Amino acid sequence: MEKGVYGYWKKKLIRQGLSCALCLALAVTALIVGLVLTKSRMNIWSIGAIFTAIPAAVLFTNIIARLSGPSLKKEDYDRFVKASEGLVTACDMIVTANQKLVPIQAAVFHETGIAGYCASKKVDLRNAERDINGLLKSGGFYMKLQLFNDYDLFLKRVKGIRPGGEEKEKELSEKRSNFLLYSM
Repeated sequence: MEKGVYGYWKKKLIRQGLSCALCLALAVTALIVGLVLTKSRMNIWSIGAIFTAIPAAVLFTNIIARLSGPSLKKEDYDRFVKASEGLVTACDMIVTANQKLVPIQAAVFHETGIAGYCASKKVDLRNAERDINGLLKSGGFYMKLQLFNDYDLFLKRVKGIRPGGEEKEKELSEKRSNFLLYSM
């Protein structure tokens, strides 16, 4: 499943959880095999266990980051699809800007920028907008992100966006691809 598609959050979370569990199982197995075979902690198996635990730690931090912004509920997603019919959209994104995680559950790309919905009440939307807009500008992508944490207000904004022609849709799809580079 590709980034920006509804359901990506859940599939990625499951995949990372299974990978983390596998790495931890390998680390514990290597540690136990080393202790049984050599009767000491100072062996090559212990080194293997340590190097297997490192990817598990990285995956675990990604899991924690992913839990900061769960996906839209199915009924909310259906409302979003209905409101954004004919527009270029993306879902289930987590953008890291200025060492902060900004979960964006849904976004619509339009001529002047991006309208996004962030359900997390912990996120300072104005600072997140400033940080992400700065990140995009430094990457050479001139799009202005506007975040909403009121879902009905976000849908009202989405309904106000008019779909462009086929040429505009291609340009907006490119904007979407560029924005997804910054998403986990």
